Amino acid sequence: MLPVQSLLDTMQKLRDKDTGCPWDVEQTFESLSKHLIEEAYEVTDAIARKDYPDLQEELGDVLLQVIFQSQIASELELFNFNEVADTLNQKLVRRHPHVFNSGPVPKSAEEQAVIWEAVKAEEKRDKLPQIIFEDIPSSMPPTLRAERIQKQASKKGFDWASVNDVILKVEEEIRELKVAIKNNDQDNAEEELGDLLFTIINVSRHLNIDANEALARANNKFVSRFHSMEKEVATSQKGLENTSLEELEKIWSKIKNNE
Repeated sequence: MLPVQSLLDTMQKLRDKDTGCPWDVEQTFESLSKHLIEEAYEVTDAIARKDYPDLQEELGDVLLQVIFQSQIASELELFNFNEVADTLNQKLVRRHPHVFNSGPVPKSAEEQAVIWEAVKAEEKRDKLPQIIFEDIPSSMPPTLRAERIQKQASKKGFDWASVNDVILKVEEEIRELKVAIKNNDQDNAEEELGDLLFTIINVSRHLNIDANEALARANNKFVSRFHSMEKEVATSQKGLENTSLEELEKIWSKIKNNE
C-alpha cells in the first residue's frame, strides 16, 4: 500500500465515531485552522535552522493537517483528499503552459510570475467581479497582509514612484507619532504607529526585501547579542539586574563591534 493511502486509512480510523480517538473525532475545520498555521511556522523555523531531519517531520505535520481537513470534508460530503490533489495538479499544469502545453518559455522567474498571474486572471474571468483586497485573508499575519495589500494597490497604479519617496513618508509618519506621544494621545499613537509600520513594509517591498525575513533576522541578531552580553556580565557575578544600563550599553556596543 502506498504511504499516502496508508495515511488516509489511518486518519479515517482516527475519526471513526465508535473506535477512533475522542480528540480527533471532536475536531472541526475551525478548531484545526490554528494548528495548520503553527505547523507552517515550525516548517519555516526548521528551514532557517537548516535542520533537515526536523524539516522532514514538520512537513509531515503540515501534511497531517491537509489530510485531517480533507477527511472532515469527506465526511461532510464536500470533497476528499484525492479531489484536493487533483485540483492542485490541474492548477499547476494550467499555470505552467511552457512546461505542459508548448507555451512561450519565460526567460526568468519574474516572467513566469507574470504568466502565472495572467492565467490566474483568466481563470477568474467568468466569475463575479472581485472587490480589490477581497481575496486577502484578514487572518493573515499583519505584515504579510500589508505586503499583499500594497502589491494589489500597486497593480492598480497606486504606488510610490521610488523608495526615496517612501522613506520621506516614513519620516512624516515618525513626526506624526512624536506629536501623538507628546499629546499623550494613546489611541492616536497606536494609529500613527500602525501607519509607520505599514509604510516601513512599503520600504521593504520597494527594496525587494521580505519584511518578515528581515525582522526574523533582527530578532535572531538581538537574541544572540543578548546572550553574549548575559555571559559577559555573568563573569562579574553581578547579573543583568544588578548592572547599570550604562555598563550594559558599553558591553552591547563591544559585542556589536566584534561581530
